[in-house]
Amino acid sequence: MIKIDIIKDALVLLFVYIPPFIIFVKFWRERHKGKALLVLIGFLYIIISFFTQNLLPFILVIFNIKYLKSATNMYDNFRNEYYSMNYSRRGISSKVRGDYERFKFSLKSFNIIIGIRLAFISYLITIFISAFETILLSNFKVEAKQQEIVTWMTTMPLGKFLIMIPIVVVFAPVLEEFVFRWILFEKTFRPRVGVYFAAILSSLIFACIHFNLRAFPLLVWIGLYNCYLINKKGYWYAVFNHFVFNFVTTTILLLEKLGTMKF
Repeated sequence: MIKIDIIKDALVLLFVYIPPFIIFVKFWRERHKGKALLVLIGFLYIIISFFTQNLLPFILVIFNIKYLKSATNMYDNFRNEYYSMNYSRRGISSKVRGDYERFKFSLKSFNIIIGIRLAFISYLITIFISAFETILLSNFKVEAKQQEIVTWMTTMPLGKFLIMIPIVVVFAPVLEEFVFRWILFEKTFRPRVGVYFAAILSSLIFACIHFNLRAFPLLVWIGLYNCYLINKKGYWYAVFNHFVFNFVTTTILLLEKLGTMKF
């Protein structure tokens, strides 16, 4: 059991926590910041992330989004030979300079009404998939465990549960959409295998990294739908859809917990 937990932690580190740090490192090195400080930041980042879960990676994503914005601004403001030689030929800014606008990383571009409508459509399909899966598992008499985080939050004290709410509802969507939809889907897989295979591959990895067979079909669907959202609507629409799914699940767990408490 301990070995399995170690493997899970290693995979989460590899697929969720490391990618935003790699992007951060590339921006850091491009700006000629100190290497010693970067090594220290990396060491603390990896160690502390195991204890704070999504908090530090979430913060790093916010920094990366600001770097994406600055990359666009630098290209707009500095188009001289020196800048081209030092950034456009070898820096990450040349590879992502249009992404801040292309994928609408600015919150100002997000329309809450459109976000609610798109999330509503997604959740209706999620309910259908969940019902179909329940019938299928029942007919074949297969018992599938709940997602580990769901079981964990169900049994934890109320105080700790409340602390977990922003980690699950806010930090996780921002972090995971940045990693699985922007880094993996848009920047890693799509240029190599095309949009459809990239969406499938990144969504399968997204579902697998949650380590739960019962939630697997739902997570694949959310992954595929969010690939569509970031590609056609923008990053924050994918984040909002992810947020709604986690928010509803967390709210149900909270109500169940409050309902079983004795006052």
